[in-house]
Amino acid sequence: MRRLPNRLIISITILAFFNNCQSDQEPPVVQGENIDSFAALIEAVADADSLEQLELISGFVDSLDFPLIENGSTVYFLYQGDANSVSVAGDFTGWDPRGRGFEKLKDSDLWYREESFEDNARLDYKLVINGSSWILDPRNPNRIGGGFGPNSELAMPQYEQPWEVVENAEVQKGTVENFDIPSSFTGKSYRVYVYLPHGYSAENQYPVAYFQDGLDYLSLAQSATVMDNLIDAGEIQPLIGVFVVPNDRNVEYAFGDRFKYTSFFVSELVPYLDSNYSTMPTKEKRAVIGDSYGGNISAIIAFQNPEIFGNCGIHSGAFQPNNFSTNSIVMDGVKKEIKVATIWGTYEGASLPPNMRRVKDYLVEENYEVYWKELPEGHSWGLWRATQDDMLKFFFPAE
Repeated sequence: MRRLPNRLIISITILAFFNNCQSDQEPPVVQGENIDSFAALIEAVADADSLEQLELISGFVDSLDFPLIENGSTVYFLYQGDANSVSVAGDFTGWDPRGRGFEKLKDSDLWYREESFEDNARLDYKLVINGSSWILDPRNPNRIGGGFGPNSELAMPQYEQPWEVVENAEVQKGTVENFDIPSSFTGKSYRVYVYLPHGYSAENQYPVAYFQDGLDYLSLAQSATVMDNLIDAGEIQPLIGVFVVPNDRNVEYAFGDRFKYTSFFVSELVPYLDSNYSTMPTKEKRAVIGDSYGGNISAIIAFQNPEIFGNCGIHSGAFQPNNFSTNSIVMDGVKKEIKVATIWGTYEGASLPPNMRRVKDYLVEENYEVYWKELPEGHSWGLWRATQDDMLKFFFPAE
């Protein structure tokens, strides 16, 4: 990806303005103008000459902290610098910058775009300069890890940042070890990371949460830290976390090898864990959790093997492959003794949210024990890392 010359990266920001300021900060006064919102800035610049425009813009932008929000829902994306075009791409655009172009503020070098979001939305985004340079927002300090690298994070006023993902020096830490296990079903070997809670002892037995996309849950979702914090806070039972790294996740989770991978998981991995670790070897004390295609394979594993897994966590389950064949596995008309936690975002494309609603409605109608959330977020690790605590507390609440 081509980097912008330094002269172009003057300032980029997301502006979010609280109505009536919602702070003790006085609105900036520039050349007698009382500018307390971006709309007021646009109006003031409209009647100013070029020099006055620069003074008005710098006086307004330099006087504020970032990010800021207006009326609890209006967001202005800004870019100041030399450019031929500016646009924004993110969860709310399907990561397509087309149709999200910025306007230039009169004769100045300030570009802007207005958007509106729910007051508790949390979204990843980047700015796109001249149609090809994708950049983080350097004036927005909020970053969030993603599957393709970090993104800038827009968190609206009512969004609550997850406390449990932050490492606390005062909390006693568990340990993470790893091993490799071959599978006769897939013909592949899998790297598996195992989280053991602080004070783990073979004299005790522990529930087990199995995670797909193991490295991503550990690094992008901070799962070990989440478990440390939840156990320390007395919100979940001490448990073992098993993080499985796929070889070819698309094939294994959604396409040709999904049933072979299911056999590996049930017939090889679970028995190995039960033989080598101090587990509670009952379905009520096992959970399988996954994101996207990982949610797809987790549903297949649990609903085809309810005698092994009594808990299934589906983060934004991508059931679309094979003409939504996983729907038929879950909604086959035969109730299984499985607790299901399903969480998804409204900014996840045209098919995923309605299908997750369809699956949830079926489970509720069939009297499954279900925990569900639909949040104004995208298909991202920001959503999944902040809601894994909901699943763990639902499956393994502190006794």
